[in-house]
Amino acid sequence: MMVGLQPEKPCNRCKKVSALHKLRHETVCRDCFVGYVDAKVIKRLGALLRDIRTSQAPESRRYLTGLSFGQSSAALLQVLDSYRAYQASKKSSSSVEVLAIHVDTDLSCPGEVTETPAQRLLAKYREKYPNISLECVHLTKVLEVQTVDWSALPALRGATDLERLRNLFDNLPSVTSKADILRLFIRHILLNAAIENSSKVLLFGHTTTSLAALTLAEVANGRGFAVPWQVNDGPFTICTYDTTPEAAGKEVARSEFPVYYPMREVFKNELATYVDLTPSLKELVQTGTSATDNVVSHKDLSIEEVMTRYFSNVEGPYSGIVSNVVRTAGKLDRVASGRNCHMCSATLDEQGDSRWAGEMGDDPSDGSASASRGRLCYGCIRSIHG
Repeated sequence: MMVGLQPEKPCNRCKKVSALHKLRHETVCRDCFVGYVDAKVIKRLGALLRDIRTSQAPESRRYLTGLSFGQSSAALLQVLDSYRAYQASKKSSSSVEVLAIHVDTDLSCPGEVTETPAQRLLAKYREKYPNISLECVHLTKVLEVQTVDWSALPALRGATDLERLRNLFDNLPSVTSKADILRLFIRHILLNAAIENSSKVLLFGHTTTSLAALTLAEVANGRGFAVPWQVNDGPFTICTYDTTPEAAGKEVARSEFPVYYPMREVFKNELATYVDLTPSLKELVQTGTSATDNVVSHKDLSIEEVMTRYFSNVEGPYSGIVSNVVRTAGKLDRVASGRNCHMCSATLDEQGDSRWAGEMGDDPSDGSASASRGRLCYGCIRSIHG
């Protein structure tokens, strides 16, 4: 007796075509899956627009976003391009301008080189998104920013910016320190670029999963007090410092700039499916084996990479736990102390960062760390001095 094939179930949302993809507690078709992710991100864009709007008059909306060439930032670029096109079709709406910046972190070649792998890949993005401004900035650009108090860091040695930056990373105490400082440098570059380009907001492509990983990584790195500033939507404090030798480290200006995570309600595995279902993205996004998948020793992993791997593994069966981490962090109050870290810009703990050192306390013989105390948070002191 022949058993007939089970008929494919219709999409739980549109009821029109076969459901081929799992979405939370539903099975949906390709169009409904893509539409779900688009709607989640656009809803967050609408919320941030209400937050930052200063007048009722239509005005140009200029958004700056980081582009790492990964799934999250590429997907955010795709949604922003669709959002820009939709707003352009509405005559009554203000225009949307999008600037995406990739920070080239390759320290093996100078930033003046134009034929780098990052530049070549960015050229492909320009072909796919002709209506979005795309730029590539080398990591050495961070040495020009005034939002970092360079006098609180070890002396930069070298004949060129590339050598100075290379020596700085070579002298950091661990893989975790290098990953932490690199992330902060990229954030400073993007924040300064957003201000210089008169952008309304800085957007990051972090998903629910990556925000959960960042939350616990910040706590593990000694910045638990600063979690609301690092992972939540809203204004971020920016301090500018005097760079002259006689007044090095003196704060000369303070302002706030909005930082938002429009993809904070989308899971990493949902985004992977979204990229796979969007041909223009699938051709661009590098979906090869992650560098952390081949790691043999945990000594080669940073704390942030460990957290990323953990939440990626538990996201499927325990998605509620991942969401709760982000939602709980979102409920934390931003208690400002009036003093900010001269490296990460997060507020310093009023009670003193010494309690983050634990029962062992700080090493009084560590003169380099002592010199930074009071200007750097505990997390930055540990990342820079060990």
